[in-house]
Amino acid sequence: MKFKVNEIFTSIQGEGTRAGRVCCFIRLTGCPLRCVYCDTEYAFYNGQMKDLKEILDEVIKQVGTPRPEINAPFVELTGGEPLAHPHAPDLLRHLLTLQYEVAIETAGSHDLSSVPSEIIKIVDRKTPGSGEVDQWLETNLKYLVPGQDELKFVLVNESDYEWSKKWCLKRSIFDQHTVLFSPAWGSLNPQWLAEKIIQDQLPVRFQTQLHKVIWGADRTGV
Repeated sequence: MKFKVNEIFTSIQGEGTRAGRVCCFIRLTGCPLRCVYCDTEYAFYNGQMKDLKEILDEVIKQVGTPRPEINAPFVELTGGEPLAHPHAPDLLRHLLTLQYEVAIETAGSHDLSSVPSEIIKIVDRKTPGSGEVDQWLETNLKYLVPGQDELKFVLVNESDYEWSKKWCLKRSIFDQHTVLFSPAWGSLNPQWLAEKIIQDQLPVRFQTQLHKVIWGADRTGV
């Protein structure tokens, strides 16, 4: 079982409800989407083939031996689009077997049914401003675990905010799942978004890309 891996690195989780945690990222190569704000275009093609053992050994080297406790090491599979790899669910299962806390970041454009329910699923619902709004499987909603998984909306402009709000209200998403609203870096004013969320009393979590605040927008491997 081999994977094309762009990079494996340990950094601070920059997004979502687990922002601020030390996290080992496994970034797989390849993505069929082309979002206008993509900040990982270098992962479209660049990478090296690695077998499963090489990947697991590198993760253990970077974050240590797993511990079945509240502060167990955190590992995230990302991309590109990790579920474009047919064996991604197998890699996730092996990481769980090692007793890591494991997440996957995905666009929701690929079927989530094969992802183990214990995996934290951070699903990026693409907005009209992303240019990839139609790359979405509505059936994926039934595989999200309330209180564990997250729906993320990266908002490019004010229209994206209104679209995302209506999309969630139509499906009663706010009553079922953790929702993240994030301003696209360099596009939507974060202050405007924060104040709009407060004004509308939306039950969402405002987020920025913390790793970019720390290291800047252009640095990779963080």
